[in-house]
Amino acid sequence: MIPASFSLEILDNPENNTLENFVIEVDELSNLDFFKRIHLPEDIIAEIESKSHETEKASFILSTYCPFFHAKKLHIIYIHDKKSYTKELSDMLGKIKGDIAFYTSKREQTMSILDSLVLTTYSFEHYLTKKTPRKLALIVENPNEALQMEIADRINLLSCIYLVRDMVNTPASLKYPKKLAEQIMKLPFKNTKIILMERKELETKGFNLLLGVSSGSDKDPCVLVFERMIDKSLPTLALAGKWVTFDAGGLQIKPDDAMLDMKSDMAGAATVVGTLLALDNKTNLRANIVATIGLTENLLGGSAMKPLDIIRGYNGKTVEIGHTDAEGRLVLADLLGYMEATYTPETIISVATLTGAVLHALGQNYAGIMGNNEKIIQEILTNPSGEERFWQLPLDTDMIDKAKGEISDVKNITSGYKAGSSMGAAFLTHFVKNSKLVHMDIAGTAHRTSSYSYFPKGATGFGVMTLVEFLKRQ
Repeated sequence: MIPASFSLEILDNPENNTLENFVIEVDELSNLDFFKRIHLPEDIIAEIESKSHETEKASFILSTYCPFFHAKKLHIIYIHDKKSYTKELSDMLGKIKGDIAFYTSKREQTMSILDSLVLTTYSFEHYLTKKTPRKLALIVENPNEALQMEIADRINLLSCIYLVRDMVNTPASLKYPKKLAEQIMKLPFKNTKIILMERKELETKGFNLLLGVSSGSDKDPCVLVFERMIDKSLPTLALAGKWVTFDAGGLQIKPDDAMLDMKSDMAGAATVVGTLLALDNKTNLRANIVATIGLTENLLGGSAMKPLDIIRGYNGKTVEIGHTDAEGRLVLADLLGYMEATYTPETIISVATLTGAVLHALGQNYAGIMGNNEKIIQEILTNPSGEERFWQLPLDTDMIDKAKGEISDVKNITSGYKAGSSMGAAFLTHFVKNSKLVHMDIAGTAHRTSSYSYFPKGATGFGVMTLVEFLKRQ
């Protein structure tokens, strides 16, 4: 397990609490026996009982300066709509300042409570002179061994989500491709082999599209390959992630306001890294997992690729550059070709902040998913993980045909067709021959302009939970 960047204790007795805020949940308004047993102040019980007689019942939080199990302040939570339990709990915890101890007697909700408690209280303070670290405690009385193991596994997952958030939030000038690749290689992987390919090797092997994207930067690109080979007789699934450490748009430069969150344009690959690290200690996987990420920048140097350039990709297909800001698909195209040629995976799942179009189509609460492996797409759609939500976008033969070029095999942008997110995926299909493709466009969900549920403003770590749970089921 990686060192958690949050301070969390798991306690089995509320008497052991030392934190200033004590949170406890009312399960049913009609049954307050539990609260009477723990000697909740009568005025608070009376206030809760009065709410049970209200015609329009609604979720609430009651906060009072009442010494309770060594805390200075007591918070009573009631959640009316159980279907939106995690969101409402996260919204309430987000209102509490300072250290938090959460007491629960509901074993079946422990993971949801843990998610809300840890992910809601995330903050990125690495560059603040005065930091305000928070301490957290989850109090579960008499946890059995199975629950203890489940909690430990969840803490590992949440630590990896914190890692992804930190990587995405880090300023672009501090995460140049090679520098960040070296940091990733130092992460505590035990069962996953990591291979670094630098510029000369990329040139020799023909990663020309990725090199084209990097040509405007004075920082060399690189590629990391991850191998978690369980058994050669098992199927192989592959992941591919776009890691553009900063995207200025190339020669067709972005407007200034569109550049302000471009340090996050590597979130897809960060999600892949977080997923692999969370799975690294799993010994019961039933598929080989391989992955690759392409680390580069898209800037405006004198050698930058130009509009209408034609570049031959790793798999031999030529691409006309219709727009230099449609660079993420170029990076992924070479990665897809390499993964298929090297590992012949059954399916490749690409993850990227690929298009602004997905934000216009789905907003910030849904990521787009599309591809030609309907089985995997439906499994992800029908088994949502935590608060992560996906919406299937179309990908048909007409779109795939429209991505073809007139003087090249394909072009990286199709003028006038619209459906930008689907067309990004349509382009990618030309770089896999036999493997199936599932593409996740997380441009709207990976980096938020405002908080929602346990997703903060800024980097969210969206996608890690979904991919980890999906790959564990395979």
